[in-house]
Amino acid sequence: MCGCNKKEKEITSSNEITAKDNLTFEYAEKIKLYDLVNSDRGITDNNDYIDTYKLGNNEITINYTNSKNEEDKVKVTYNVVDSTKPIILLSSSITAYKGKDINLVNSGICADNYDKKPNCYVEGEYDINKVGKYDLKYVAVDSNNNKNEKKFTLNVKEKKKTTTSNNSHPKKKYLIEDLIKEHKNDNTMIGIDVSSWQSDIDFKKVKDSGVEFVIIRIGFGHKKGEIIYDNRFSEYLKSAKENGLRVGLYFYSYAKNVKESSEQAKWIIEALNGESLDLPIAFDWEIFGGFNNYNLSLTDLNLIGEAFIKKINSAGYEGMLYSSKYYLENMWNLNEYKTWLAHYIDKTNYKGEYYIWQLSNTGKVNGIKGDVDLDILYK
Repeated sequence: MCGCNKKEKEITSSNEITAKDNLTFEYAEKIKLYDLVNSDRGITDNNDYIDTYKLGNNEITINYTNSKNEEDKVKVTYNVVDSTKPIILLSSSITAYKGKDINLVNSGICADNYDKKPNCYVEGEYDINKVGKYDLKYVAVDSNNNKNEKKFTLNVKEKKKTTTSNNSHPKKKYLIEDLIKEHKNDNTMIGIDVSSWQSDIDFKKVKDSGVEFVIIRIGFGHKKGEIIYDNRFSEYLKSAKENGLRVGLYFYSYAKNVKESSEQAKWIIEALNGESLDLPIAFDWEIFGGFNNYNLSLTDLNLIGEAFIKKINSAGYEGMLYSSKYYLENMWNLNEYKTWLAHYIDKTNYKGEYYIWQLSNTGKVNGIKGDVDLDILYK
């Protein structure tokens, strides 16, 4: 709840239920009916959320059963405001090469809970044709005059010389036996997630190595809007089940609206055709690189993910959100659903709740030739 000026309550018809003071809420804030009143006596649809997607005064009728066991109702007025600053996700230092144009606004993510396109711009002088360091400021302003700023340094360097030598160090491989030794206990399960990128998989060897579950990509929603089936899904699903592995799914989505994500969930349900699963179906939306050009608010993004999960849940399966720690902390707000956390580190410091932790993308498991993602499920 925001700390802005509060509107006085308005309530009619009943003395049994009284409205709370300070009924002012942020745009898209998740508020349930019982949050509006001092008593939830007999409220019908007690777990329903109120509509906080319209700024200004809103009126709602709450149906309840009074002390005489009679159907009664009361009207409550609440106020919806937008006092939330846009977010700026930007590195404190950006490198560019002399003479090469750079779009500094698109070097980070500028997004707002209300506006689809907040006003984002960079203040300060710099010369892309001159080597040097330039102290600049990234500014974001929404239509309700909420403003955010972030200072950063632009480092203009000489054009990078091309070289045929490879001085990069290969990432350390994470052996499945080490993962089991470090993280397996009575409250955890050890798993992997796979797609057609893994090519041939010997699931018997995978199972024998200590893996207990697998999350398989069923497909992905292409940028052009089409849905593409992962050509190894059926094979992986059948073999994983035959070898006693618990199975869940994930779908890589490019959805830009609720209609697309709902259709993707519907496609999955139809493709499964009643196939049983042990674990959830994850919504995997990772196309943050071009977010500024998608014409999406943060609210839009979360509604897209929620529409997918709700559609999955309505079919008797369980939906789940997959995302990295960075975007879970800064852009997602779907805490009421299970979370699959991606954070490649020895010990995560993510403060939110998570059901599965994907802690490495360089796992080595017998039965899989290349690298594979490693996961821990918390029972």
